[in-house]
Amino acid sequence: MISLQLAAGIFTILVLCIGVIHFRMEARIKRVKRLEMLLAEARRELNSLEKLKSRLLGRIGDVLSEPLAAIEATSQKLGRENPSLPEEVVEDLKRLSEEVHSLVRILTVFEQISQEDTTHSQENIETAPLEPVFFDEIVSEAAMELSELAADRMVSLSVSIAGDAQTTGSYSQLAEAVTSLLRESLKRAASGSLLIIELSKSRNIELEVRWTSDESGSDTRTEENLLGTGLTRLIASSHGGWLSEDPEEGRIRLILPKAGDSNE
Repeated sequence: MISLQLAAGIFTILVLCIGVIHFRMEARIKRVKRLEMLLAEARRELNSLEKLKSRLLGRIGDVLSEPLAAIEATSQKLGRENPSLPEEVVEDLKRLSEEVHSLVRILTVFEQISQEDTTHSQENIETAPLEPVFFDEIVSEAAMELSELAADRMVSLSVSIAGDAQTTGSYSQLAEAVTSLLRESLKRAASGSLLIIELSKSRNIELEVRWTSDESGSDTRTEENLLGTGLTRLIASSHGGWLSEDPEEGRIRLILPKAGDSNE
């Protein structure tokens, strides 16, 4: 009799345990289904944002390319055909032409990103084509291009480059990102200061740009999200990297994954 009661008790406990386990499993299944629905909705929103970004970038290029090209051509023509203009005016026209030319190149990159976004699958977040790129060569070329402009601005330039820093992506986009980043950093550095460019590699490839300035109250030292850094951030995200800005300390870091490595 006692053994029968004991068996009945054990059976009752087992039934209760099975019921609790079943209840918990049902609750977990419902939570998983809700998470799957939220994930599907997030993917749909992400796809919509990707399409919107592609249309926006393409629209920016369509609207601004012709006016900027006209401004560049006009500024160059005025500088050539008016030798009687004051020297400072000629310098301003030359600077205007250079800035507009930079904007035209940036618009070209926008169009490239827009085209890649529309041709790649929306399920694939990495939109950049996977071609090997030696990042140290890009930084070297950009630093050489910047050296003459830095000399005109009376800014000293210090460059340290780690060899064989290879990543994947679009060479033209990465080259434009680095050039824009270095130019914006030079704008933030006052005349007579030092601009330091360092390329290193560990788990990732890191390009750090630092500058010093005697003009602590300068607007360019505290201005955030300038055009060059905005473009660099956009391209970095398209290549699995990111941009870290600290303009108050005079420091910007571009971080990209090494070729074959996954992002942190």
